Amino acid sequence: PMVPGQKVNAIFAFCDIRDFTFATEALEHDVMIFVNKVARITHSHVVESGGSPNKNIGDAFLFVWKLSRSKNGGRSRLQKELFDKALTSVQSILAEISELGNLANFLGDETDNKASWKSTLEDFQVRVGFGLHTGWAIEGSIGSKVKIDASYLSPHVNLASRLESATKQYRVPLLMSEDFVSNLTGSMQKRTRKVDRVTFKGSSEPMTIYHYDDRPYDVLA
Repeated sequence: PMVPGQKVNAIFAFCDIRDFTFATEALEHDVMIFVNKVARITHSHVVESGGSPNKNIGDAFLFVWKLSRSKNGGRSRLQKELFDKALTSVQSILAEISELGNLANFLGDETDNKASWKSTLEDFQVRVGFGLHTGWAIEGSIGSKVKIDASYLSPHVNLASRLESATKQYRVPLLMSEDFVSNLTGSMQKRTRKVDRVTFKGSSEPMTIYHYDDRPYDVLA
């Protein structure tokens, strides 16, 4: 039987692997090892911060931190800390991937030493981009008797994806919406930097977007 979804409030992080088509063509069957290594890194940090991996479609990942509201309708201290944890987990992912550097170091001894890509793609820099946003979504199952997936349907999920896509234009590895930044604790907000004010496709309202100045990144997205 069809089961209706339920409306939830959540933090959404959309992640994309840079230059994935190029890497796929060169890596061939080793691309599965590559994607699963990215998944292993991202999933571990997100789960540790209280979030959940939701979707993986090729080079893209969606992560969710579900929120609850206090009795007065505002954010409790614990909920605001979840925003901090979500941001910290993304920072940790970016730092770990940056430290691993090129593809040869990233995959280590998990692939054949004689793999053909090692002569042409060894110095390929592994990079990812992130978009962070918060809002409501309809949580539910989509599929059939053959296959069912847990999903979140909302324009806010789309905005997280738009933010991630914009990181390529602004040459930063992370962009955050003003709705997300406004829910960070004061100490975290102080490290954010306004980047621009834009109206994304599919939205009628302009949005201020932010970057996070924790430390310089060795490689920009």
